[in-house]
Amino acid sequence: MKNKIVALVLCGMLAGCLRAGDYDLLPVRKKIVDGMVGYSVEFAGEDEKFVESKKEQEKDCVLNKAVTVEKGDSILSSKEYVRNFYSTVVYKPNKKGALQNQAFPMKIDNQKEYKILGWVTIDGVKYSILESDLDDYVFLFDKDGNFYKNAGVMDDGVLKLVDEEIFTYPSDLKMQNVVKTRDEISNIKTGYEVRYSGKELDRIWFDYITYDDDNPNSGHFERISFPDKPGLITINGNGLRILKADKDRLTYMILKSEE
Repeated sequence: MKNKIVALVLCGMLAGCLRAGDYDLLPVRKKIVDGMVGYSVEFAGEDEKFVESKKEQEKDCVLNKAVTVEKGDSILSSKEYVRNFYSTVVYKPNKKGALQNQAFPMKIDNQKEYKILGWVTIDGVKYSILESDLDDYVFLFDKDGNFYKNAGVMDDGVLKLVDEEIFTYPSDLKMQNVVKTRDEISNIKTGYEVRYSGKELDRIWFDYITYDDDNPNSGHFERISFPDKPGLITINGNGLRILKADKDRLTYMILKSEE
């Protein structure tokens, strides 16, 4: 009788092996997931968000100081730019640790940045959904960074909770948000620039360039000149005294600014 029981057990084990070999386990897993209660997910949008724009002005005008420039160099400029600011929210743990579970443990590194997939509300509490490197498994944490007791599985855009609880190690492990910012400066919006263009036929020549990014057709390039003789010349409201000029370089002093 004992031998018959052993034989039956062995046959059962063999049949189990054969069934595991014959069947694809993924549909079985999906059937289990399908049986879980699902929670709708509010997916996060773009990672980076526009914050604001600020106008900035750049002026090149030093009063009462002799300056020497080469041909082609700028002697005066006033340009307005727009600087755009963007922000990105990333998440970091307050320390190194792990989310412990026999089926899907996950190490958390406070030197790494993590992103969230979106948010889900469970029993009236809103949780952020933290991506993991464990297939479709995700972890949840509340507004204070505390982890929810269960992990979840993303299934066709729906979050389903896994029954088995997780434990944080150390126990005070939590997530905290970090706002990263960057800025980006635009092309020149408006303004002008004056460049030294050399000396010809006893006249001092300059290239006068205006900028208008909003209306490119209104910007223009113009060559202007002044007699090479002592005295004050005025360009765009700026008073300049020419100290020395030749075909390759210019020494000048700004005595009066436009502002």
